[in-house]
Amino acid sequence: MSFRYNAASGTIDIGGYNMGASRKFRNIQGNDQVAFVVDDIASFSPWRVRCVEIRGRAEALRDQEPPMPGASSEIIRIHPLRVLSFGLEGEGAKAPEITS
Repeated sequence: MSFRYNAASGTIDIGGYNMGASRKFRNIQGNDQVAFVVDDIASFSPWRVRCVEIRGRAEALRDQEPPMPGASSEIIRIHPLRVLSFGLEGEGAKAPEITS
């Protein structure tokens, strides 16, 4: 699975191999409310994590340009309604204190 920002439509487009047969694709046809989360560890030392959560309305689209070579022509298109993030600037989020 892959995703990309579609600047022309202001959406997030998600694609992959055989996307049209996936449960994700079918679920959106019954409920278009979604949350899409991307998180990672920016650094282990010092510990820094970052995250973006996009909530919005999704469409299950067929006959679209594949987002990457070899991907199917079905995509999920997310229209963002709310974007939450942390750790994207400066020092990032700090790890919680661990006590023994």
